[in-house]
Amino acid sequence: MFKKENTPRKKIIISKMIIENVNVLVETLANIKGKKTINFIPTMGNLHEGHLSLIKKSQKKGFVSLVSIYVNPLQFSEKNDFKNYPRTLKKDLELLKKHNVDLIFLPKKNFGDTPFSVDIGKLGNKLCGIDRPLHFSGVALIIFKFLNLIQPNFLTLGEKDFQQILVIKKIIKDFFFKTKLIIVPTCREKNGLAFSSRNRLISDKKKHLTKKIFETLNTIAFDAENFGLKENKINYHKGKLLRLGFEKVNYIEVLKEESLAELDNTPSRCRIFISITIDRVRLIDNIVVRKKLVKQKGVIKTAGKSVNS
Repeated sequence: MFKKENTPRKKIIISKMIIENVNVLVETLANIKGKKTINFIPTMGNLHEGHLSLIKKSQKKGFVSLVSIYVNPLQFSEKNDFKNYPRTLKKDLELLKKHNVDLIFLPKKNFGDTPFSVDIGKLGNKLCGIDRPLHFSGVALIIFKFLNLIQPNFLTLGEKDFQQILVIKKIIKDFFFKTKLIIVPTCREKNGLAFSSRNRLISDKKKHLTKKIFETLNTIAFDAENFGLKENKINYHKGKLLRLGFEKVNYIEVLKEESLAELDNTPSRCRIFISITIDRVRLIDNIVVRKKLVKQKGVIKTAGKSVNS
């Protein structure tokens, strides 16, 4: 089920392939490794501009781009969420072909089946892991299998899924994979909403509200950097979003970037994380804070800066 394109004999032959069989993938990669740099981009399909930004980054560096499309059931805590996840395989393949992706891997439904699990420690108990308890263990297991199978030189990810990035970093470190990560900034719609496969599930009636997610992140970052941020201010933003029409604010948190640990007296590089539910669709986003922050007497502020009462 793959198609080869004509390539001059003197060049290294990289076929444009759609591969479903694991053995075919291994054989194909064996003919490339050592000759070209392989960059792996894992996706669950329903591709959008965010995914394309990862592909363009890979192609700009001259890598062989391998894109997988696999809706991993292990990442879904609810059966309905898995069932309703947007699947647009035909359009996805057309889009990947249009953008000259070298290899496309379509694992079979049982690809994630395995008798073991992967320990991700405390990372799975933070943010999205609180009310999606199986999500990150599912991510960890499938990424472990992908990395073990493909052994890519690079793996490219988007910054929007930052908690997932930390989980994958841990997998690479714990199991001594040689793969290096390339992190691409979050790609956004015109109103600031981070591109997501779930965005299309939001009704036109509610879509205008989504600009408030990015606005809220920037407002909190500005306050933390310039005036200091008290806990009740975060609660204020949660209440404001609910009054605007969001169904639920799953979390708004300011955490240390490296570990998702709570802030303390140690100046730390931080990120602000948010998750909301609108039209029964769960969306996430985050931004980095430009200055190092500390938390003193319940107030988050720039290190060394006094806070006006």
